[in-house]
Amino acid sequence: MKNSYNSLNLKKVLCITLFSFLFFQFLTFQSYSDNVKNGEVIVQKMIADAKKHAVKTINLSPKERSLKIEKLIKRFINLNFMARATTGSYWKKATNTQKEKYKSALLKQIVNTIEEHLNTLATLAYKPLKSEARGKKLVYVKGIIKDHSKKIPDVNLLWKLAKDKKGNFLVLDLEIEGISLVSSHKSETMAILRKYKGDFNALLNTFTKSE
Repeated sequence: MKNSYNSLNLKKVLCITLFSFLFFQFLTFQSYSDNVKNGEVIVQKMIADAKKHAVKTINLSPKERSLKIEKLIKRFINLNFMARATTGSYWKKATNTQKEKYKSALLKQIVNTIEEHLNTLATLAYKPLKSEARGKKLVYVKGIIKDHSKKIPDVNLLWKLAKDKKGNFLVLDLEIEGISLVSSHKSETMAILRKYKGDFNALLNTFTKSE
């Protein structure tokens, strides 16, 4: 009787454990699925707004277009993350004023890099491809800019998004044809900071001269 009782208890414990595991897995899958959907919605919203911008500003000067798209892009990217990621350990050594100036300069560089691709949306189409969750907060959204006339080659895009402290999904990085914005800017920025021994003013002066 005792062995039978122990056997029943063991089965009960195993069943509860299995159920708890499956329920946890379901919740995790549901959370990942929601994250992917939220990430896709943000990218689609950004693309839609970029397309409207491209059409509405097509007759403006390049400077005027850049100023307008700068505000648009800033709404969707995690500029704080990008600033830290592109300056490494030097970021902690910068003053608050230097950090703000650097973020402003970095935003302009990002705008200059991706503006031509977003502006092509005035005449071309964006097609979403595959999306996937990478861990609890990170989402990868793949898409392609297509020219249905085949006159311009397709442009492959990979958006990397994550939740911020408020729970909003923002873009951490964008790969254009496999080239990461963050990695390319980090390579340039770190080279300058190493050259000037972490002097952010020298970095900012370099950016100003290149404008």
